[in-house]
Amino acid sequence: MKKCVSQSTDTNVKLYNDLTDQLIPYFFREDYLGEKRYFDSLRVHNEDLYIEEKTKAHNEIFNHPEKFCNLYIDSTKSKNTYFATSSKNFITGHPEAHINDIKSRKELLKEFSNNTDIIKKLSTRSSIKANQFNLCTAKVLDLAEYDKHTNECEIGVVYFSEIVFDPSKRTALVFVDHRIKKDYYGRNAVFKLRLHDNYWEIEDFTLVSTS
Repeated sequence: MKKCVSQSTDTNVKLYNDLTDQLIPYFFREDYLGEKRYFDSLRVHNEDLYIEEKTKAHNEIFNHPEKFCNLYIDSTKSKNTYFATSSKNFITGHPEAHINDIKSRKELLKEFSNNTDIIKKLSTRSSIKANQFNLCTAKVLDLAEYDKHTNECEIGVVYFSEIVFDPSKRTALVFVDHRIKKDYYGRNAVFKLRLHDNYWEIEDFTLVSTS
């Protein structure tokens, strides 16, 4: 699939844009293509054709704003993220968690030494606004605009935490919460990104909760 590499000179804005460019096709499901049921059926019955058709559809809407669905940014509802209420065992892992889950969590965090800083930043909601996004596969609107566009296709509602950088500033952690629609169910996760060829690539992630 084509990538939309952010040209922003602001490191944080660039990271959020590069991250969202990947979240849209890989974490937010196929809603952004406007034909979700078709792709759900393909995924179940023919994995190879699903990948082929999804890639084709993705590239067809790439840089064609008239084909975009709406993604809403919720940056003002609360100062805290869901992570703030679920972070108790994030660093060490839940005492009853499977050993592989604990190992995976430690691998995700191994380049980040300041545990207090991790919890604080992943628990604090980013104040990034819709007008700071410049994506190639979706139109980004602030959540306050939601009721004005109820008849338009949508990708859901998302918010981000502040960014945790490692000492080199080339690896980062971000908490992301995504809901299918406003006040609907969704899921959230902590993503690990690494700067590679001027693009913040998702390297790993761990789900925090689903609903």
